Amino acid sequence: MLVHTEKIESGEDEVIIRYKVMTKQVKDIIEYMSVQVPPILGSIDKEQYILLQNDIYYFESVDNTVFAYTKKNSYETKHTLNELESVVSDRRFFRCNKSVIVNINKIQSLRSNVGNKIDATLDNQEHIIISRRYAKDFRRCLNGEN
Repeated sequence: MLVHTEKIESGEDEVIIRYKVMTKQVKDIIEYMSVQVPPILGSIDKEQYILLQNDIYYFESVDNTVFAYTKKNSYETKHTLNELESVVSDRRFFRCNKSVIVNINKIQSLRSNVGNKIDATLDNQEHIIISRRYAKDFRRCLNGEN
């Protein structure tokens, strides 16, 4: 697939997709471009920050408080994990156990563990366990199945 980019000085940003056959890859690109990805609001010591979803490695619920973890910091959010599941991009994030939602794009490697669990190493070298309850759906997600 060829990709062309062009910087414009004025006017509205535009994406044109040309295709011979409507493949799953083309559909995924169209869907990705069509979805508005909202930022997440997080705070550290009462100071609020706007977090881009791409910068978030994972969300974790600890003692009824949900934190968003980036490469350098952890931010408290006002969302529950259930709310975040509906807010974050479906193709980018995955609920991997009862207390964690992980950014799939931040996973560097996977290793099977005993009991059908999966140990995911993120590119910041943190480890996230994908519980056996979610492992089958995770494998489907990686294979592009819904």
